[in-house]
Amino acid sequence: MSSSDNSFKHVSLQDSQSIVGYLEALSAGLKQGALLFCTENKRLVLKPQGLIKLEVEAKRKDEQMKLTLKFRWNEESLGEGDLAVRPMTMGDDGR
Repeated sequence: MSSSDNSFKHVSLQDSQSIVGYLEALSAGLKQGALLFCTENKRLVLKPQGLIKLEVEAKRKDEQMKLTLKFRWNEESLGEGDLAVRPMTMGDDGR
């Protein structure tokens, strides 16, 4: 597999309901232990295991909003002492 086969990037405009579908697909893939990313000519499968580092970044600048989600893991799972496990809370009141 060449290095270009080791990455996947997709950029598009979607409505919030379509994004919910993508998030549900990610959730299902995480539960099943495999994430499949594909287009007409490209396919990438990632198999998360062990502890996964989660990064959430939310920004507001004037009328522009940004939400970034990152998941990172090694093929060899991290030990429990390698990373602090901290819960994240999100309110549902829109604030």
